[in-house]
Amino acid sequence: MIKALIIIAIVLICLFILTFAIYFFNLDMKLVRVVYEKLGKHYDNIEKDRKL
Repeated sequence: MIKALIIIAIVLICLFILTFAIYFFNLDMKLVRVVYEKLGKHYDNIEKDRKL
C-alpha cells in the first residue's frame, strides 16, 4: 500500500514539473504558433469560391 502511494506521489510530482516547464518556457503558445503557420499555408493554397 505504501509502495503504491509513493508511486502515485512520484507521478504527480513529475506531472507538476512537466506542466511548470511548459508554463515557464511558454511552450504551449510556441506550439500554437507552429500549428497556426502550417494551417495558414494550407488555407492560403485552397481555391476559394468567390460567389457573390
